[in-house]
Amino acid sequence: MKEGFAMAGKLLCLSPLPVATLRFLLNLSPGIGDTQIITVDDMNDDDVAKAFASADVVLGDFTFKHRIGPDLVAKAGPIKLIQQPSVGYEHIDIKACSSRRIPVANTPGSNSVSVAEHTIAFGLAMLRKLIPANRSVREGQWVQTALQPFELQHKTWGIVGLGQIGRHVALRLKPFALSKVLYYDVYQAPRQVEVQCGVEYCDLQTLLISSDIVSLHAPATDANRNMIGADQLSLMKSDAYLINVARGSLVDEAALAQALRDGVIGGAAIDVFPQEPPSAVDPLLKVDENKLLLSPHIAGVSSESAQRIMIMTMENVGRALRGEPPLYVINPQTLGVPT
Repeated sequence: MKEGFAMAGKLLCLSPLPVATLRFLLNLSPGIGDTQIITVDDMNDDDVAKAFASADVVLGDFTFKHRIGPDLVAKAGPIKLIQQPSVGYEHIDIKACSSRRIPVANTPGSNSVSVAEHTIAFGLAMLRKLIPANRSVREGQWVQTALQPFELQHKTWGIVGLGQIGRHVALRLKPFALSKVLYYDVYQAPRQVEVQCGVEYCDLQTLLISSDIVSLHAPATDANRNMIGADQLSLMKSDAYLINVARGSLVDEAALAQALRDGVIGGAAIDVFPQEPPSAVDPLLKVDENKLLLSPHIAGVSSESAQRIMIMTMENVGRALRGEPPLYVINPQTLGVPT
C-alpha cells in the first residue's frame, strides 16, 4: 500500500456493539479510510444476508445468536475476514468458510486469566462451603461446625485440557501447596511445560479417580461430547467436585444432576450449558443449590478481558481492511498457509 493511501471498506457487525465504539476503535488503526459500519439491529434474516453479501469484513456475534452457517456463507461476496470477538467460534461453520476461502479468526488467550481465576474461585467456594454458609447466616443460623469446609492445601486437582487456560489454572494453583496437579490432554505437553506448570500427565480415568477437584478446559468437539457422563462420574471420589468452565457439551447434564442427587460426587460448579440460557426443564436447575454453584457463562468475562478482546479484534479488522494478512486465523489454508 502506498504511503498516505487509505483503503475504505464495509464492516458488518453481528455483535450487539455500539457504532460509536466500533468507530472509535477503527480510528485507532491507520490507513483504512472511511469504513462504513453496518449493524444488524432490527434487521430480518434477508437483510442480514444482503449485508453479508456486500461486506468486506464481518464481525461475528459474541452472543452466538447470529449463526454463520453454510446458507449465509454461500451468499458471501468479497469477504476478507470473519473476525469473531471471542475465543469460542462454534456458531461459525469453519468448513463452509474454508470452502469459500474466507479466513476466520478469533481472539485466542484474551480471556485465559479471567477463566483461570473463575475456575479457582469456583473450587474455593465449593471447598469452603460458601453457598450454604451464606444461606445459613441470612436465615438466622450460625453453623460454624456443621458445614465442615475443606482446605485446598494437600488436595489433588485434575485439569482436563492443558491449553492456555489449563496452563493458567495450573500456574495459579502453585501457591496453594497442593499434593499434586494432574492433567489429561489428547497430546502430552512438552516436559518443560509440565515443569513450568507443576503438572503430571495421566489418562482421564486415573485423573478422575485421583482428584479432589476436576476442572474442564477442553474444546467442544464431537469426540469430547459428553466426555463426563455417568460412568466417568462414578469414578470420582464421593467428596470430589467437578468444575466446567469450558463448554456445556462436555458434560452429560442429566447424569451430573443424578450423580449430585445420589451423592456420587460432592458437588459441582457450572458456568456453561448446552443451551444458553438454560431452559426451565434443565436438570441442573432442580439440584439442591448447596451441591451446585451456577454462573451465566461469565468465567471469561471481565473488564480486562473485554478490553483485550476488542483491541485484538479491531486491530485484526484493521489489518484485513488494509489488505494485510490477518492474525489468529483458525483456517490458515485460506491464506495459502500449509496446515
